[in-house]
Amino acid sequence: MKKWLTWLGALSLLVMAAAPVKAETVTVDSVASQLICQCGCNMVLNNCTHSECGSRDTMLGMIKFQISQGQTGEAIIQSFVGQFGEKVLAEPPKRGFNLTAWLAPFVGLAAGAGVVYLLIRKWARRGREVIAEELPTEEVEAYQSRLERELEEFPERGFR
Repeated sequence: MKKWLTWLGALSLLVMAAAPVKAETVTVDSVASQLICQCGCNMVLNNCTHSECGSRDTMLGMIKFQISQGQTGEAIIQSFVGQFGEKVLAEPPKRGFNLTAWLAPFVGLAAGAGVVYLLIRKWARRGREVIAEELPTEEVEAYQSRLERELEEFPERGFR
């Protein structure tokens, strides 16, 4: 059994070593999907739908040129940030003040859940206080006699 496990382990190592390693390929679309078009439409660059958008065409041309120069996707994006500022990024960087854009939805959701929890507790407590109040004795006796009368008639009538 040990011999089979040894052979199986050696074979799996051989297969993993022979598997090709995929290098990151930079495409115009992969870079354009991380940038915002600067024509004022506030759309992601590769989704800008303006038929005569000069900004989109210029930016795509710059991306193609930089890819042909052998730059990485991150370097191309940083060149656009240097030229247009962080407003060109499709998603804000996860640091500094921009971190609030990432955390605010979760904080708001947690705060809302806390408010709902407190309201439910308050309403449940108020419901217990109402139940604890005593009804007048005459009213209790009237309900008690009605219940007894209906229970006596129940076997005769059934559920109808």
